Amino acid sequence: MSKTIKDNDCRYDYKERCDCSDDDNCGCTYPDNLNRGYNDACFAEKTCRPATPLSVGMAAPDFTAPAVLGDNTLIQHFNFYKFAEGHLAVLFFYPEDFSFTCPSELLMFNRELNAFAKRKARLLAISTDSVHSHLTWKEMPPEKDGISDICFPLLSDIDKHISKAYGVLSPKETAQRATFIVDEKRIIRHLSVSDRKIWRNPEETLRLIDILNQKSDSLTSCPRGWKQNFFFERPEPESMAEMFSHRETD
Repeated sequence: MSKTIKDNDCRYDYKERCDCSDDDNCGCTYPDNLNRGYNDACFAEKTCRPATPLSVGMAAPDFTAPAVLGDNTLIQHFNFYKFAEGHLAVLFFYPEDFSFTCPSELLMFNRELNAFAKRKARLLAISTDSVHSHLTWKEMPPEKDGISDICFPLLSDIDKHISKAYGVLSPKETAQRATFIVDEKRIIRHLSVSDRKIWRNPEETLRLIDILNQKSDSLTSCPRGWKQNFFFERPEPESMAEMFSHRETD
């Protein structure tokens, strides 16, 4: 089989994937759809900084930076890969502390933290503010526009290397409102970037995680209008005829 991608390329390769019919349980050493010549060094911090923008199917760059934990403990060397090991990870970039929209988003996601935990998903919020700004903000109650209830880590990208690595640094030198869902193999499965005025809905992120957690042989497509607010209960899939028969009556 001919080589189709460059060495250390950080993305899925659909031509040189594992030949087994059941990739995840075949016992071979090749993760689902990863190139057979794939080098694990691609996952190492700083060795995998793609020249092209990150996209779905590429490896999520590792990083280490200061962070404030849910109990307000300060960690100087918080490592993403170690934090996310064995879990889906939701990287939640936001523009700045002490703003109007950002606390609302963070608090909404925090209220759904148990739903994320049931799905083996961990949340990590990132902005270009300092770790001391994060801590001051976390010590303020919600009624004073603070986020003292937040139980997931807030990471400081004050030197902006994380936002640059993920391609979400704005012209104003702050992180854009961006979301990355990274699977257990450190592969980006979803990414989105929004205008600063557009806040994110945790239910939509949970819906995407539910789809990613489905076995490939149990759900071939997302049924029309599917919305899950419960853990892994599957809707009855519509037939193709039913999907296209939904028309408004005069």
